[in-house]
Parts: sequence; C-alpha cells; structure tokens
Amino acid sequence: MSNIPNPLDSVLIPEKKQKLSFFRDKILKNCNSFKFEREDHTLGNIIYSHLLKNKNVLFCGYKKPHPLEHFIILKIITNGEETPEKVLDSTLKDLYIEFSYFEDCLS
Repeated sequence: MSNIPNPLDSVLIPEKKQKLSFFRDKILKNCNSFKFEREDHTLGNIIYSHLLKNKNVLFCGYKKPHPLEHFIILKIITNGEETPEKVLDSTLKDLYIEFSYFEDCLS
C-alpha cells in the first residue's frame, strides 16, 4: 500500500467532469471565472498572456490552487464591450490558428 498518486490522474478527465466550466461573478457584471480540468501553468500562462493583449480585458489572472489538484481557474474582467465568454472564445480561436501554423511549419 502506498500513497503515491496515480500519474494518469493528471491527464484523464473523469466521466462526470467537463473539460471547461464557468462561473459568473455575483457582484461584478462583466466578470467570469473559468475552470479548466486537467491543465496546469503551461496552458494557463499562454491563455493569460494572450488575453492581456485584448483591449476589452481589464483584468485577467489564473491560479492553480494546489500542486496535487489538476485544474486551473482563469478569471476575466472585461470593460463591457464584450463578454468574458466571447473574449475567451476569440483568444482560444486565435491560439488554435497560431499553433496550427506552427505545426504546419514543423511538418
């Protein structure tokens, strides 16, 4: 018997969990938090840095609550011209295009 965590726990998403879920802030109108399952600082920092380039984003930050928990929480506050969901969606689409270009260049 050991207390070593299963290495697959950091990669495989359990059946009842979704990859991405979001929570609306009850106080601020243009503020949402997004929870990415089975992700870490690698994805968090990439999304965070691209979101800061958007002129409609007032605040963006992410956190990984504990090293043994396999999710990150991304918080976005916008100026009201666009919703946090639209800003995140456009940023993820831009990242997809950018990484597809890198993949094409390498192959």
